[in-house]
Amino acid sequence: MTKNELMKKFYELQKKKKCKIEGISWNSRKFEIENAINCLECSDDLLEKYLLVVSLKYENIGRVIAENGDFKHHQHNRLYVYNTAKEILSR
Repeated sequence: MTKNELMKKFYELQKKKKCKIEGISWNSRKFEIENAINCLECSDDLLEKYLLVVSLKYENIGRVIAENGDFKHHQHNRLYVYNTAKEILSR
């Protein structure tokens, strides 16, 4: 996919999920955009499980994210939980 196609898909997914992911723009690298798209395509149930993984590894971070409200629609927390859990599980 071209970067243009990726950005169109990214914007469509943001509208569909009603979640804007901070830090992704036309200046982002293709792999960053693809990662954000994968994060948006991830089901909310799986994200809840990812939060549990993050909470088990980093108790305070998990607690703060959980206390901030619905992290699945937060500009930063959704991508943070997704990336952190993927990193923990890859070890």
